[in-house]
Amino acid sequence: MTLILWRSYTKARNNVLCANNSCNSVSSLYNFITRSLSDDKFSSPEFSNSTILIENGFNVHELPVVVRKLKDIEALDEAPVEIPRPTNDSFNYHLIQEEFKQCMDLRDVFSLITKCTKITPNIALGAIERIYDLEKSPHLDNMSNDQTVHINFAKGAILEKLLKVVMKTEDTQTILNVLKTSSTVMEPHKYKFCDELLIRVIDNKLTVEQLCDFAMFLNRHSSDQKYSDTIDRLWVGFIDKEKDINEINIVQIFSILPGLKVSKKTLTALLEQKLSELWSKIKVTAMQDILDIFLVEKYFSVQSYGILGHWFYSNIHALDDDELLGVITKFTRLKFTDKQIDAAIAKFLKFKSSKIRSQVLVIGILNYCMQFKLRNEQILEICSQYFIAKRKNVPSSFLKSFIYPYGYLYMEPSNIEFWTLVEEVLLENYLRISIDDLCSIISSYIYCGHYPLKLVSKIFSAEYMAKINNCDILKKLHLIDTALSLECEEYSGPLLPKDQWFKPVMQDSRIKNIIEKTKGSFVSVIGGANKMSTAVVLPNYCSDETYLIDVLIHPADTSSSTFNWKCNTLKNESIAILIHLPDHYCSDNKQLIGPQVMKKRHLNILGLKVVSLKYTLLSQFYTSYNTTALKKYLSDSIDNAEPSL
Repeated sequence: MTLILWRSYTKARNNVLCANNSCNSVSSLYNFITRSLSDDKFSSPEFSNSTILIENGFNVHELPVVVRKLKDIEALDEAPVEIPRPTNDSFNYHLIQEEFKQCMDLRDVFSLITKCTKITPNIALGAIERIYDLEKSPHLDNMSNDQTVHINFAKGAILEKLLKVVMKTEDTQTILNVLKTSSTVMEPHKYKFCDELLIRVIDNKLTVEQLCDFAMFLNRHSSDQKYSDTIDRLWVGFIDKEKDINEINIVQIFSILPGLKVSKKTLTALLEQKLSELWSKIKVTAMQDILDIFLVEKYFSVQSYGILGHWFYSNIHALDDDELLGVITKFTRLKFTDKQIDAAIAKFLKFKSSKIRSQVLVIGILNYCMQFKLRNEQILEICSQYFIAKRKNVPSSFLKSFIYPYGYLYMEPSNIEFWTLVEEVLLENYLRISIDDLCSIISSYIYCGHYPLKLVSKIFSAEYMAKINNCDILKKLHLIDTALSLECEEYSGPLLPKDQWFKPVMQDSRIKNIIEKTKGSFVSVIGGANKMSTAVVLPNYCSDETYLIDVLIHPADTSSSTFNWKCNTLKNESIAILIHLPDHYCSDNKQLIGPQVMKKRHLNILGLKVVSLKYTLLSQFYTSYNTTALKKYLSDSIDNAEPSL
């Protein structure tokens, strides 16, 4: 049995799973396991099913294969059969169909067949399809029983001969046409045609496009176990045709990935290799289709995603608004970004911002910035200019998407009138904007140290507040009221009654764990465990993470439970330590996002010194057992605490 694989499968040993255009020899271990299948759908006199083990580095995959049964040992010495060129008959298939469509009954079909000097496979297929169409015709019901018996007998005999003609054709496309037909006459025979195509896959007779057509048929009928198992046996055909994969048909191959099971990793590895070779030739629509497959497959590959970023930057000049929006949206949904994508978007806006007609495109770009906390000043600046120019024509439902990113990413537009002009738009539209969006927009103002007092007075009016009964919205409004009361001298608040549904604020479990692990170092640096309290919530303020202190360093004779928050002297002697998680920073890992900037500012206003520690550094020092560096980091940070305001 091993020798039977001599021609086709050994090729996989040298071609499969090569990456970065440097194809090292891949060692393959072949282990054949004979399968005994009792179901007629899974057996064939032409081949048997087996498996093959393919080793790729440290990975070993067991893949299904089809092993052809030899009738003559001399067949091993035959040269590989080249794929025959399609005949004119295959190209004229639609003309043959038109001829048979003129037949009004079965007798006409039989008569036309007898007039053919040679019954080609496509003539046979055309006749079969017309017989199927005529069987649905109501005029057959008017025939006598004797006529029906004779017709059925003749039809059965003719169909059997026609099917044999189709099966023997050298034109593989004809057999694929059989699989595509919806004829009930053909349905019982499709298993045989499927087996015939499998044999041709072994013999390397299918083109890449035909392999894809075959795979798509199997995908569409995957509810049938025969077909769902067969698709995983086509991998070797694609490996054989690796050199024929191009920038057009690679999309078709990607499209069959969702239907694969055990052979998916092998085919994905091949596609990654070909994508790295062909990316520069792939058109925009084709790459969008590939991205759609990535979304369906929830696919992630550092290598492939890097190629996509390079393709995006190289083709940014060729994208129109809709295409750019489509690609950016897909990157956002894939949760993938890199410097090339950022640079491509900035490049597009720099040269084409004046020609942008789609507000949705700019929103898509801002959503991308929000998704990845991308504080790219060039991108955000151009988007702010676009919004100011178009602000009077922006739908109220779009306003949050245009405004919120600037506060959240703590980015101040260069136009000093930006926030004033935005408030004018908001005052005109606030009744048409959802209260949740308004809360986000007002918070965005406060993050950057701006205060839309006219808008706030509209929101906090008795008439407007009477319509709000959502607890989450009320919590956001309490935070806005508290923040303005602390920061803005012109604000006559607090305007809202004290929160009667105060709930304890829970400390993030990651922060809680790292404090517990590094507590010894904290105690060593500050000089005693009695000087340290954790997860301290400031009283008399709204229940929000903004007023949660991760570690409070205070005089030894006090504790968090007895701390006098009205005593300025005591607060000035205390230090609030905040531990910032990675998602507290913008993508540069340096600039804190707006909510964290506001938190630090409020603690300073309340009279506390503030220290910011990076969670990643604390974890790094702890996991590397570098206690000396950890203590130095804590000591230096505490010594350089930001003074109170």
